[in-house]
Amino acid sequence: MTETSLSSRVIATRVPPEASARFAALAARHHLSASTLLAKMVDEVLKTNGDISPGSDGRRSRREAECGIGEPDRITLRLRKGDRALAAQRARSRGMKTGSYLALLIHNHVRDAAVLPPNELDHIKVTNAQLAALGRQLRTFGMPNTQAVQVAPDLSEAIALVRREIEVAREATAAIVRRNLISWEAGEGNRHA
Repeated sequence: MTETSLSSRVIATRVPPEASARFAALAARHHLSASTLLAKMVDEVLKTNGDISPGSDGRRSRREAECGIGEPDRITLRLRKGDRALAAQRARSRGMKTGSYLALLIHNHVRDAAVLPPNELDHIKVTNAQLAALGRQLRTFGMPNTQAVQVAPDLSEAIALVRREIEVAREATAAIVRRNLISWEAGEGNRHA
C-alpha cells in the first residue's frame, strides 16, 4: 500500500442506482474510477472553500491553521472495555452527564486543579451555611445576659471550643467554595454541562 492509501479515510454516500451509473460513466469519460473522481471533487471543493476546521462552519486563515488557532476543543476517546460503564456510574453518583464528568476529570488532571462538580459545590455551600447557623446558635448559649442562671465555667469553655472548631470548618469550606467559584468564573470549569 502507498503512504497516501495508509493515511486516507473513506467518505461514502448512498445515491439512487441511476445517479451511481451516471457518475461511473462520467468518471470513465475522464479515464478515472468513480472513487478517484469523487476524491478529486472533494479536493476541489475544499480548495475553493479555504481552510475549515473540523466542527466549525467558518473559514480559517492560513495563519490560524498553521498556529492551531480555532482548533475545536473536542476530542474523541476510545475507552477500555468496562470503563464507560464505570465512568457513567461515577457520573450518575455526582449528578452529572458522563461526558461532563470525564471532561472535569481531564481538566483537573491537566491543570492540576481541584474543581468540584457543580452539585458537590452546592452541597458544600449548604454545609457552610449550616455551620454558620450552628456557630450563631452556640454564640447565644455562651452569652451570660441571655441566661437566667450563670453557665458552668467548664460548659462555657466547651461551647467556646466548639464555636472555634465550627468557625475553622466554616472558613475551610468557604475557601473551597471561593476557589471553585473563581475557577468556574475564569472559564476553567464547565458549569452548565
